[in-house]
Amino acid sequence: MAKWPMVRLGDVCTINMGQSPSSESYNDENDGIPFYQGNADFGEIHPKARLYCNKPIKIANKNDVLLSVRAPIGALNIANEKCCIGRGLCAITEKENISYYKYIYYVLKRKTTELIAKGTGSTFKAINKSSLLSVQIPLPPINIQKYIADILDKTQEIIDSYKKQLAELDNLIRAVFYEMFGDPLANDKGWTTVLLKEVLANIRYGTSTPPNFSETGYKFIRATNIKKGRIVEEDMKFISKEESLKLKKCKIYENEMIIVRSGVNSGDTCVISNEYSGHYAGYDLILTFDQNKVDPVFVNELFNTNYMEIVIKPLTRRAAQPHLNSEQVQSLRIILPPLDLQTKFATIVTKIEEQKVLVKRAITDSEQLFNSLMSEYFD
Repeated sequence: MAKWPMVRLGDVCTINMGQSPSSESYNDENDGIPFYQGNADFGEIHPKARLYCNKPIKIANKNDVLLSVRAPIGALNIANEKCCIGRGLCAITEKENISYYKYIYYVLKRKTTELIAKGTGSTFKAINKSSLLSVQIPLPPINIQKYIADILDKTQEIIDSYKKQLAELDNLIRAVFYEMFGDPLANDKGWTTVLLKEVLANIRYGTSTPPNFSETGYKFIRATNIKKGRIVEEDMKFISKEESLKLKKCKIYENEMIIVRSGVNSGDTCVISNEYSGHYAGYDLILTFDQNKVDPVFVNELFNTNYMEIVIKPLTRRAAQPHLNSEQVQSLRIILPPLDLQTKFATIVTKIEEQKVLVKRAITDSEQLFNSLMSEYFD
């Protein structure tokens, strides 16, 4: 696509820097207009108010682009109604027949790194009005701006629909669990209960010393890679073969379970699939189950029901830092339905996970398309 003239943001938009009202003028009781402070990252496209203000100082109007000007600099949103903006935000308003608000939203989204680099300050970084006014953006005719924004909107809608499918598949797993086994705390189906140690073959601690990481090699699964009962690849670290020889006890195998020991993720779990068998775990607990008694997939999904918040998470609470130890884990009491029923459930989970792989692939492809379009239009 042809490139367009570069213009100053301040020449094609008006910029209104936020200013926080007095603390007694905002509340959480829907008294006044929505009030946003801090950063703009409070929704997918439109913000969702948590506070309200009855004596606003600075106001943003519907369709203004809201930009976070303090840490985190660059978070963006679009106001869906008149609102009050605090000093952490600015409102960017389109100029009729010159700029289009959604085009401005997307072009600034592409410039997040540049906006962050413009931040100044010793205590925390912030970007000032002068710097914002001088930001250079490509500006095609207004009809082309609307065309570009429409294409990007449609692409983002596709991504969002796939993410919704992914969430629905996760909800399906939980729904199937409750349908087959009931509430694991109320035990309304009257299953036998056992201490977790009665179905364990082994439990061991991971490393207490961070390894030296490599660009490639074995995956090293840390607490940050375990979320909602699954392993996530984001910011995955690697260790070399030489480094792995120092961490033999941390080697993990299919159907073992990792439980996060410490930090904000304490208690989070995942089951090791074939994909991660032979790789390594970090500073966490590694459980090996007696599979003649229990199915690891069943235990993992059980832990990620209401059992997580009501039983596991409270055990991690400490005055200083959340923590979980081997004795606490082994003392957990769980329901123990017949093994064949657990296995049937695990088969269902496996089929749903296969569908999730396809959806995740579609998300990746769609995000690559979105980024490619952003590059084509704005770089």
